Amino acid sequence: MRTKKKNKILITKEVYDRQITKPFIKQIAEAILDYLNLENVELSIVLTDDETIRQLNKQWRNKDKPTDVLSFPIDEKPIGYKYTLLGDVIISIPFAKRQAKEISFTEKEEILRLLAHGILHLLGYDHETSEEDAKIMFDLQDKIFKHCKEKFDL
Repeated sequence: MRTKKKNKILITKEVYDRQITKPFIKQIAEAILDYLNLENVELSIVLTDDETIRQLNKQWRNKDKPTDVLSFPIDEKPIGYKYTLLGDVIISIPFAKRQAKEISFTEKEEILRLLAHGILHLLGYDHETSEEDAKIMFDLQDKIFKHCKEKFDL
């Protein structure tokens, strides 16, 4: 029997939040990667504030406003490094908290949804290219969300 290879998940938390902890983020990120059958990948997650994500959104997408999640795919395997670099997912905690209230989700559910969304973007899924692509991405995002919500009793 083949042993499952580990993934490397790097988490930078730039804002204080008692509910959205690094162990929680690591747990759901591992579950998402596992659901997608990804192994030997490195994923970087940054939990930040509205101003930082606004600056990134302006710099990279020419949109001068905060957003919930940004993804920066890398998808490369440096020579001699055992992991494939998926890329970075940046989530604004304050934005996610406001959005959770608006859509009647808990904060943890919304972070799960945004992390799944961001990871799918890293893998090349794009909901802005066509209605068909959007349906494929959001259907998979919903399956991941449901799986992880049940797994962690969120």
